[in-house]
Amino acid sequence: MTSVDVLSSGGTAQSTPDQAELVDRTIAKGFALLMFPKELEARFLREGASKRFLLMVIAGLASIVLFAGVIIADFLLMRSVVPLALFIRGVVYGPAIIVGLLVVRRLNKPELNEWLVAAAGVWATLLQSVIILQGTGPWAVARVVELNIIVVYTCALAHFWPAVALAALVAMMHTFIVMTMPDGTGILASTTTLLMVTSIAFVLYGNYKLEHDERMAFLLDAREQALHAELTAAHERLTHMATTDALTNLANRRYFEGFLSECWQRAQAQRRVLSVMVLDVDYFKLYNDLYGHQAGDRCLVGVAQALTSSIRRPGDLVARWGGEEFVIVMMDTDAEAAAAAGERIREAVAQLDLVHQGSRCAPRVTVSGGCATARPDAHSQWAQLVQMADDALYRAKADGRNRIVVTSDGAMPSMKAEAV
Repeated sequence: MTSVDVLSSGGTAQSTPDQAELVDRTIAKGFALLMFPKELEARFLREGASKRFLLMVIAGLASIVLFAGVIIADFLLMRSVVPLALFIRGVVYGPAIIVGLLVVRRLNKPELNEWLVAAAGVWATLLQSVIILQGTGPWAVARVVELNIIVVYTCALAHFWPAVALAALVAMMHTFIVMTMPDGTGILASTTTLLMVTSIAFVLYGNYKLEHDERMAFLLDAREQALHAELTAAHERLTHMATTDALTNLANRRYFEGFLSECWQRAQAQRRVLSVMVLDVDYFKLYNDLYGHQAGDRCLVGVAQALTSSIRRPGDLVARWGGEEFVIVMMDTDAEAAAAAGERIREAVAQLDLVHQGSRCAPRVTVSGGCATARPDAHSQWAQLVQMADDALYRAKADGRNRIVVTSDGAMPSMKAEAV
């Protein structure tokens, strides 16, 4: 059964004026600290979570290979630490990263992911520092520059504030190493420190710019989506108003004609049976005169609900034809099925039990109807089927009302209901 319920709920896009306003305010105010209002921040992290996790997996697996590959430098520069380095790089670091990725996937908390990326960098820094501190010789302290690689690699993936936290910890670890290990040259501590400061400054600046641009792109996209949703909702409202009867919330005559035209074309192409039923509330003008227009409106709403409850198939249409007239389109419905539908409609209207002292056919509100059933051919028009149904309606009225007359392909068998 098709009615305005379908028309009004057919769209999925919804207008979000509050969020659109929030996005505009955020763009106007700026986000120098790289943080959005809570609702937008959650959406930003949620929408990027899938892509971010994929990057985390790729970067995490790549870091295992790179961290293990530094064993070459251990072998060339400090052979004494190779056994420890093999254990740390092959047994300790890699499994911890894999377990961390599995935990991230299971937790599914985008707000924690960036900090877990930084935590992986911290883990690599601590393990690398252990290896460096085991080195001996005047040049051993030079290997502290390897911490710079960890900073650059991790900050290229993490968001800004987790990257800042990582950089601070790496800087402290760097300071501890250069102050603890001997510097036989006298210049390595200051040189490596300058290199560390420079690396952190540049990588954090680049990280900040990238995240700022990413967040701005998100805001612009969110604003575009909100505007699109508003336009879609406005279009749906206009479509609903143009195709819906405001009183009964049924499809209106305009929608009915378009719907019937489509059904007619399908029936012609596929040689299918099509039925149209026109219904009229008996003595409705007298009802309005006796009980007032508001009661008349309530009567029409009740009748509309009775019709929609009686037409059971989702592909059929119930519409308001105009005034107290209604129309129903039923695909693949022959005369017998149409007659059965008409009887259900009569009974449903009778069950409304709306008193009508002005009726000349029953003490309560009733309907009369005409139904035409046909298998359209290539030369016929849907207006002919409507005219047949309308003619059948007039016959039902002439025969005493409170009945449905069904006609099929020009024959006019009558289905008469007992007066209620």
